[in-house]
Parts: sequence; structure tokens; C-alpha cells
Amino acid sequence: MSNLPILKHNGQRILTTQQLAEIYETSVDDIKMNFNRNNKKFEEGKHYYLLKGEELKEFKNLVTDSYLVDKHTPQLYLWTERGANRHCKILDTNKNY
Repeated sequence: MSNLPILKHNGQRILTTQQLAEIYETSVDDIKMNFNRNNKKFEEGKHYYLLKGEELKEFKNLVTDSYLVDKHTPQLYLWTERGANRHCKILDTNKNY
């Protein structure tokens, strides 16, 4: 986990869904399913940011590690520390961000 690059968005440390899955030793699909099943427990701007269009394009230009954001990604969820911790509770894992 200490090898993760520090990413920021709107002044907050964030993680991509891929990074979150790595930290919690689960799959990206499990993170997505967890979010879809519990989306009422997550608030955009507080727990996550959803990037699309020009905002996503700008973020992709800032990220130099190609594995973090696939160039064909049409939208991207970025998880704040609060969002990561919310996933931790719902996934019932003892890993922390």
C-alpha cells in the first residue's frame, strides 16, 4: 500500500477503483457491486467523484501511470478517504486506507 502513488482531486487524496480493490485485496468487480448495492450510503463529492467528459480527460492527462486509468475509460470513480473507509465497513475487511 505504501507504493501507491498519491493522487489528489479537488484538494483531497483519492484512489481509483483499481487501487481500492488492491488495498482491500478484492476485485474491481466486487468494489463496483458493493457500490451498486449500497449507492444510497455514498454521497458524490463526499465519498467519491465521478469523472466524465472534459474533467476525465484533464485527469487522464495528469496521471502518468498508464495502469491507473485506461485510455478508453468513459467514466471514472475516484474514492475519497471517507469513501474508501465506507467500502471497508461494508466489505467487512480489516484493511484501512
